[in-house]
Amino acid sequence: EEARIMNDKELELIQRLKKKDQKALEEIIRLFHQYVASIVCRILYGQADQTDIQSVINDIFFRLWENADHIKTGQENSLKSYIGALARNTALTEKKKLRHICPLEEDILGEVPDHFHQIELRSMILSALKELNPEEQLVLLKFYFQSKAIQEIADESGQPLPTVKSRLQRSRKKFRKILEERGFNYES
Repeated sequence: EEARIMNDKELELIQRLKKKDQKALEEIIRLFHQYVASIVCRILYGQADQTDIQSVINDIFFRLWENADHIKTGQENSLKSYIGALARNTALTEKKKLRHICPLEEDILGEVPDHFHQIELRSMILSALKELNPEEQLVLLKFYFQSKAIQEIADESGQPLPTVKSRLQRSRKKFRKILEERGFNYES
């Protein structure tokens, strides 16, 4: 029951937020960051690194700040459910945007359509991967071929999330450079 109805603490936070009290926003972020992150990660799973998950999360809290006046209080909805809905909508909008960008990684590393010279492409990818060190190969394989979320890779390897994220970015840059040196053109 308690989870559904707004409690005094939430009520007070919303009232402070409506008065543009930054400390209230900081407290809300502290309370709900993990919750928002889990919603965003679930929705953007597999497409996560084309957009920075953290910037989507920041965007959600920014929208909460901007739209504080629209938060209804005293009804049967808690601050958590309001934030949850905001997080879902924001992440879904982001996902739609990503679909339209047809990212390069999806082209090369996703299901390669038959009209690509599949075997040639696959061997080019494999030989390019071999030029990376084992750690770089592993992070790319897990993220792109096994569609694992960055958090999942971090958990499996026992490494902090930021470490895995930057390794993925570095590996991807290096991989892209190797492919470009071999004359592989993404735009084609």
